[in-house]
Amino acid sequence: MKYIVSIVVLLILFVGAIYGVLFTAPGNDFMRPIIEKKIAMQVPLPTKLETFLLRPDRFEVALQIGEGTHIGAKGTMNPMSQSVDAAYDVDIEELANLQKLIGQKLNGPFRTHGTVKGDRKMMHIDGKSDIAGSATDYHLALRNFNPENLKAKIVHLHIDRLLHMVDQPDYAEGLVDIDANIPSLDMKALKGNVVTKITKGLVHPAPVKNDFNLSIPSRLTFKGDIHTRLAGTKAISDVDFLTSIARLKSKTLTYDISDGSLTTDYNLHVPNLDDLYFVTNQHMKGKITVTGDVKVAKNGVEATAHSDTLGGAFDALFKNDKASVKIKNIQTVALTDMLLYPHIFDSRANMNLDYDTLTQLGTLHAELLNGQILPNKMSFLLRQMANFDITREVYERTTLDTKIEKKKLHSDLYMKSKLTEITSKNGLIDLEKQYIDTKIDVKIRKMLLPVVLKGKLTDPEIKVDSQGVMKAKAKEELEKRLPEHIKKSPAGDILKKLF
Repeated sequence: MKYIVSIVVLLILFVGAIYGVLFTAPGNDFMRPIIEKKIAMQVPLPTKLETFLLRPDRFEVALQIGEGTHIGAKGTMNPMSQSVDAAYDVDIEELANLQKLIGQKLNGPFRTHGTVKGDRKMMHIDGKSDIAGSATDYHLALRNFNPENLKAKIVHLHIDRLLHMVDQPDYAEGLVDIDANIPSLDMKALKGNVVTKITKGLVHPAPVKNDFNLSIPSRLTFKGDIHTRLAGTKAISDVDFLTSIARLKSKTLTYDISDGSLTTDYNLHVPNLDDLYFVTNQHMKGKITVTGDVKVAKNGVEATAHSDTLGGAFDALFKNDKASVKIKNIQTVALTDMLLYPHIFDSRANMNLDYDTLTQLGTLHAELLNGQILPNKMSFLLRQMANFDITREVYERTTLDTKIEKKKLHSDLYMKSKLTEITSKNGLIDLEKQYIDTKIDVKIRKMLLPVVLKGKLTDPEIKVDSQGVMKAKAKEELEKRLPEHIKKSPAGDILKKLF
């Protein structure tokens, strides 16, 4: 019996010792430096356990990390049922000071506070935050300490502050509102809806110019509405994004978190093509709507584009660095109108373009059907010098073959009508300098007239070789006036060769 009594006494003394260490002020004072040392071993920054109070039914903890970071929690708990009912507060004056702890560079302040209620089986966290200048409310449920569902409402998150927080340049400003209801946070069985609204967006030209060499217009505004449905491993979004330049819509933008792939349809409408000058470096007029699909996967990017434009249509396929464009039955007058070039030729055109965006090299083959040269400086000069109206000629089939070397085009041209033949070899157009330098051989009946186009692409200087005209006219007169017996003689052959 005395052994049983001895064991009971020892158990009471052991429990009393644990109680004295864990749940009394002296015990807490004894445990504090031990716990502080354990935390310091895990945190690569100076730490201080400012408050440590542990009682059987309540607790209070306050921890300082580095300079300006305070984490605190206090409330009640039940060790037997492993339940807790507590309030927490996180106050970080400067995220950059926690880079060693977080593992990446973040900037600016961060604050959040809220309550934690529940037990090991189910715990609920309700809190508020001012992340990136927003008013944020969130509810997170954890089952067995694993996130199960989330509700969050973010009001007026500032885009510029968010960019600063994630250590990115100040590309833009604006406000973002997010309303998320996600009943399942299982990464293999996601379920829920997220509504995102962007307002008062404005792009900042200077950092965009510095990082991407794009001269963005000074007042490029944007706004957007994004409705996202979570299903399985996929986030499926309906996107409507409007800028002061263009509107982009997608009915089904799908991102799969399991493999990082993205697929989407799109509809892009540009009401004024000249607004794209900062991208194209080409002034244009008119509008365009382009539709297509985009796929982004580990093996690269693939995109299609289609537009009914210029009285015809174009279709394009972009695969990684390669682009293949097919243009069908467009009106050349409409094309030159769009590019703000003078009217030169009226026809229907089919074109095939292959281009490497990485090397900026490519080829263009074009066929123009049933075309006519329109009145222009060249046709006027030819009429004056050769007494021939070239605009009356019909060119059933014209071919143009072009080699593209960055922004320089080297072209061969062939045109033939009933009375004329027009050719050009290695004609140069420099799109960057908006410059043309090409020689065109115009053959009218038996008369050869070299024509040189040189200068500004929209208004080049045109020169016709007058010596060729004079020789042709002299030869024509000689043919008319020379007697037949002389024409057929050796002297006639010599005279013909002179011209």
